Amino acid sequence: MKNKTYIFKTILDFFSYLLLSVLIFLSAFFGFYIVENAYANITKTKPLISLYVIVSPSMVPTINVHDMIVDFGVNKEDEVKENDIVTFYSNVIDTGGYTITHRVNKINVFNNETRYVTKGDNNKSVDVGFTTIDRIVGKVFLIIPNIGKFQEFISSKWGWLIIVIVPSVAILIADIIKLINLIRIKKEIINIKPVGNIEHKNEIESNKNLRVLYEKSNELEKQKEEENEKGTNIN
Repeated sequence: MKNKTYIFKTILDFFSYLLLSVLIFLSAFFGFYIVENAYANITKTKPLISLYVIVSPSMVPTINVHDMIVDFGVNKEDEVKENDIVTFYSNVIDTGGYTITHRVNKINVFNNETRYVTKGDNNKSVDVGFTTIDRIVGKVFLIIPNIGKFQEFISSKWGWLIIVIVPSVAILIADIIKLINLIRIKKEIINIKPVGNIEHKNEIESNKNLRVLYEKSNELEKQKEEENEKGTNIN
């Protein structure tokens, strides 16, 4: 029974601390992301890292709806090559301020201006118009599948409650198990039988030593009396 409890506690502790570590990492990452993007907005520069959840099937099967992409900002024309997937603002289509994430199909240079022709992998033709380096937010670095569904889930009332309550309950259960084990250990210590009466034994040993000293003292006194008697007889 103790072994099963120990194994259960170990597994629970492992997943609790693993989840806590992931939450700490995500909190630090999103904290950096928010601060860095706020700084980019203030200075009117491109953010170092951008996150987007895909809502269009134009890049299927490379990028699916509900996938999240992580972009690294680009500032120089030679940082973007043909076949790269970039996130940009269209200069032709009115997207209401939203970005487009498509693949660079071709690069043209006209009047010393580099123009990027883009196309969705799932589209039959290239995009209308072109984009330039100043309208490209970033280049896709990482694709995280279906994270948008998780985002929708945690955005809901029940999802948020589960995300908060489950780790809290797990940590609480782990603490309760630790407390139970601590109480059990204390009881085992209390129930340990003492090995005799140590104080009584010490007292007996001390009395023995005193008795020996007393007997030696009596012997010395007798010897002195005998010596004194001998001296008197001689006189």
